Amino acid sequence: MLRLNRESLLARARRACSLFLLIATMPLLAAGIARADDPSLTVTIGVLWEGEPLSAANREAIAAFRNRFEAVKVVHFISPVYFTRNHKDVRSRETAIQQMRELVGRSDLAGVYLNGWKSVTEAANVSFKNGPTFWGNRLTVKSCIDDCGREVLMNAYPATDLRKIIKKSRQLFARNSFGDGRLMKVAGHAASPELLAAAAAEGITHDFSAIAPDHYAGRLFRFPLMANIKELWAGVGVTMRPFTLNTGNDRITQMTANGLALEVASQEDILASLDRIAGTTAAPLTESGRHLFVSVPMETMAVTAPKLELAVQEIFRRSSEQKFAVKWFADATSDVSGNKPKDKLDTAH
Repeated sequence: MLRLNRESLLARARRACSLFLLIATMPLLAAGIARADDPSLTVTIGVLWEGEPLSAANREAIAAFRNRFEAVKVVHFISPVYFTRNHKDVRSRETAIQQMRELVGRSDLAGVYLNGWKSVTEAANVSFKNGPTFWGNRLTVKSCIDDCGREVLMNAYPATDLRKIIKKSRQLFARNSFGDGRLMKVAGHAASPELLAAAAAEGITHDFSAIAPDHYAGRLFRFPLMANIKELWAGVGVTMRPFTLNTGNDRITQMTANGLALEVASQEDILASLDRIAGTTAAPLTESGRHLFVSVPMETMAVTAPKLELAVQEIFRRSSEQKFAVKWFADATSDVSGNKPKDKLDTAH
């Protein structure tokens, strides 16, 4: 019995040592230190600020993640509603914006999370649409006594209104020192060709709305959102690389949101997605140019953070084991530095 316990303790010690070495080497791996001819994977860790209030638990969770994984560069997709929603006083609005600013790292990027909040459409002088929503219903007058509309499909708006909303969103980003706002992700992946054309015309350079429909087929098949995703992104595969669209107004780069929606993913889902995109020991990644999108809503960060940590650890482990470089979107992509929030916050309105 003593021998068994001793062997068990030794095994645990070896596992702890291995984990320590893995974590210790993460900053080096994250910096993309690898041979020039090694394959590579571009990773976007997307934190979705969908417009819900910033709870202390979620703020603490993302701060803890950033402290543990200092080399990770995050793209924060922020709904403009944080800049348009009414607060009890100006001080409370400035406090909320400052809290957001403190959670965005100096090397992070910020992009527009385009969803249908009423206060944003009204700020853009656009008539608010109460539906259709992701689920097929329309919002009631009662549900819109305060702000509402986050689940309204954005492709319900005509192109002229979309241009106004996107233009106003970018203005709000600049006014509040969150950068140029040239990156975008559309709620529910509802980026129709008309919406993308409107976005390109208003200066959006990269959109993260494309999704392989297979990712959601088992969860959303009964809702209109799934039919919308299938219609828009039928040709997008799990391992599809980013591609450029000529929208008729200007070009826009489509960064495929091809995996790891952590809010709904199980541990098995995470590992399976990484098997497909980042490779395995038996079938390692041998090419460059693949893109992995890992998304987590800010409103569930406190409960989703362990899955985010698992995903990041697995990315680094596979990088070390298979000898491919991990590149962050902020480093691997040219002409995106203008999307970095400014050091000095200007909350004048």
